[in-house]
Amino acid sequence: MKHQYSHPMKDLIKHGSEKTPHFTLNTNGDLRFGGISMPEDAASFYFDIMDWISDYYRSPCPKTFVTVSFRYLNSSSSSMVFKIFHAFKRLQDSGKSSVKCIWYYEKTDQGMADYIEQIQSHVDNIEFKLHPTDNILDQ
Repeated sequence: MKHQYSHPMKDLIKHGSEKTPHFTLNTNGDLRFGGISMPEDAASFYFDIMDWISDYYRSPCPKTFVTVSFRYLNSSSSSMVFKIFHAFKRLQDSGKSSVKCIWYYEKTDQGMADYIEQIQSHVDNIEFKLHPTDNILDQ
């Protein structure tokens, strides 16, 4: 009987542009993303990111560190990021990995602060550290 083929996970790196965020998703549990997110089609832009996260969910590191630093999210991107955090909430619930998040945002950006608060109340099992800053540098 043949074993089911399973491919080893690879890191996923997407460089940011004027309209799309940067993503560095490492199989060692270090996940970083941010920048500006207003792609023409958020669902297709985020597709392979969601795919990577569901692969990671199957065999995660014991600790997952998420670092977020968005300067701007349009509404379709915010719903995709919400889905990403929903997946992190499930991962934390599974007991397979302890998920912690550090979120940098511009302290004058009230809309972003409100959005982060919405995410935090939905994903109430993940420890968040918020870092209001004067300027988010592109990473």
